[in-house]
Amino acid sequence: MISGQQTLASIDSTIQQLRGQIAETEERIAGYATRKLELQQREIEQFRELSRLRLEVLAGKPPITSSSDTDRTVSDLLARRQDRIGRARDEMAAIEQRRLELEERRKKQALVVEQAAHAIDEAESKTQQRLQDEPEYQRQLQALEDIERTLQHADSKASRWEEELETKGSPYRNDSLFMYLWNRGYGTPDYKGWGLTRWLDTKVAGLIRYSEARVNYSKLQEIPLRLREHAERIDEQAREQHQKLKALDDEAREADGITRLDREFEQQEAALDAIDAEVEKVIAEQRNHEQLLADYAAGNDQDYREAIDYLAAELRRDSLQELRRWALDTPFPEDDLVVNRLLELEEDERELEAGIAEFKKALAGQQKRLDELEGLRTDFKRKRYDSTGTGFTDTALILATLGNLLNGVMTRDAFWRVLEQQRRQQRHRANPDFGSGGFGRGSTWGSPMRFPKPSGGVFGGGRGGFRIPSGRSGGGFRTGGGF
Repeated sequence: MISGQQTLASIDSTIQQLRGQIAETEERIAGYATRKLELQQREIEQFRELSRLRLEVLAGKPPITSSSDTDRTVSDLLARRQDRIGRARDEMAAIEQRRLELEERRKKQALVVEQAAHAIDEAESKTQQRLQDEPEYQRQLQALEDIERTLQHADSKASRWEEELETKGSPYRNDSLFMYLWNRGYGTPDYKGWGLTRWLDTKVAGLIRYSEARVNYSKLQEIPLRLREHAERIDEQAREQHQKLKALDDEAREADGITRLDREFEQQEAALDAIDAEVEKVIAEQRNHEQLLADYAAGNDQDYREAIDYLAAELRRDSLQELRRWALDTPFPEDDLVVNRLLELEEDERELEAGIAEFKKALAGQQKRLDELEGLRTDFKRKRYDSTGTGFTDTALILATLGNLLNGVMTRDAFWRVLEQQRRQQRHRANPDFGSGGFGRGSTWGSPMRFPKPSGGVFGGGRGGFRIPSGRSGGGFRTGGGF
């Protein structure tokens, strides 16, 4: 089994691993983008070589910008860009440091919350042991168990008669003549028939022996109705007895200081929630800076675009294109070599652009998985699955599914389903089904602990663990069978 804290550490490690992959991809994109600039600068140099071979630019055309002018312009743009990247990285480092400090605070506060929860567990266990020996409490518990047994019997009996009505009443409901007279209220003061209609209804009633059938069907309907009303009255009595027992539970918890511990727990948990909210804000800020650095790496920032646009504009000048055409038309091998170098540079530039596109696609997938992992970690902490009482059964499965999530072959929702299936909670000393908590009407025990309810049969857990009939939920009356 892997603990909740170890699982959270594994999620954190996976996130860091993914961030490393993202940084590597961004570095490759940045390298390709830098090489693209270098290639365009080399293209301009080759055009200058053509110009020197021809000795002069075609008459009336603007001269080619000098090497020093082009380099200076591009260098200024890139220097400004590098300064902005440096500031963004410094800000990113500061954000990461704030996050690490908050995570450390959260670990300490989570331990305080855990200790507060266990203090409640210990106190409730002692109180429950004390109540087991108090005669007044045990009498009230016995009274509630007795009325609940009576309720279970009454509910079961009413349900059986409702089934009887469904099965034995079917022949009556399927008899169209009987249901015609029944719906008209024939044989009762509600019947409104005159003249020929009354005469015909009387003939039909005699033909099907309606009077006898009406009495039988009336009884068939009346018995489950009365039994259900009886079960409702007992349910109300059970509610009253439950409230009396719950009041004794609340008094005991107050007398033993458990309600004070509850308030302290809520305060400590609120402090933990506040830290989590701060962490979420820092994470959002971190993601914004990660996107900013990703834009710089991909060359999507203004300075890089200006440099690229400037070089592209230089390469699109009419004088350069005429130099190319001139070199192609001359028989001199020197300019043929320059043209070949230009063609090779253009081919290299196309390959770089294709590589940048592929890396950008990979980066988008990595950033999507990072968002999923960050969301998973947030939900994991929000549900307190990193508490010391939580663990996950199959360590290898958890680590393997994390790896699948990292590699993009599993979604966050699928991984979360694995977590839910594998999650286990340690047993605690206090019993949430003790006293008034064991009747399906809500429990005053262990309410802030997020502990799972122990399973059991109808009387699982002894006198403090009475289990209500399976047809009931929350103690509420439900028509049509069961409580």
